[in-house]
Amino acid sequence: MLLLSAPAYASVSMTYPADATLSDGASVQAGFVSPGQAFNLGFSNDSGHGYKWDSITIEQSSLPAGWKIVSINKTDPSLVASIKVPTNAPPNIYLLRVSLSNSSQPESLEQIEVRVIVKRNLLDVSFARKSTEETQLLGGKAIYNLKLTNSSIAPFSVKIGSTLPSNWFSEKSVEIKPNTSQDLELVITPLSSGKFQFSFQAFAGEDNLIVKSYASELNVRPTLKGKFGSPLSGFPFFTFTLLPFQLADSFLSLVLP
Repeated sequence: MLLLSAPAYASVSMTYPADATLSDGASVQAGFVSPGQAFNLGFSNDSGHGYKWDSITIEQSSLPAGWKIVSINKTDPSLVASIKVPTNAPPNIYLLRVSLSNSSQPESLEQIEVRVIVKRNLLDVSFARKSTEETQLLGGKAIYNLKLTNSSIAPFSVKIGSTLPSNWFSEKSVEIKPNTSQDLELVITPLSSGKFQFSFQAFAGEDNLIVKSYASELNVRPTLKGKFGSPLSGFPFFTFTLLPFQLADSFLSLVLP
């Protein structure tokens, strides 16, 4: 009696950005990425047949123009390829052919297709004023809430600046992980009294482009000491013709309780 058995095929297990077990020739969608971002494709090195994949290859002919393989990292139990999308990449669906192999068994090579969707505006930025008071005391705190949502499979580096003096608000930088949201508090310390219009700006990407701007106004009431002492904290809203009088008021503030 002649017994025939079907050959056993290895499998490819993607661990990031999708979690899927694939056979040779299968296709999987990785997700969305913005122009200028670098994203990872991660795979398990377990072939499912008693040996490990020790090589990962992105077929060069499948890489769109300007796309670059940044690095290939092999650790136990993962194989990770990092790929950079150029800043001028047009929105589209791209197919990357990825192969996994074992150097001691060259015939055991599996290839899959990974669909990557290039799309703009994957970073959502929203500002809101947390402080409910219409006015703030000089030297007090005005607090704003910032929510950042990253809908990409790659991290976003975001910088938050403002038109305020640097001693009122310090610029912040944060990295938002893929497919996550993060909430931040933005604290302003007003050092002069009066009404001041200003704006926050959120910058992202290699070119530090403004992705969101938010305008607001501060109405700052003086304290007795602060009324005289504010010029010692800088002159962001004072005229230099009044400088001698402002300095005299400032030194007077040093003796006030």
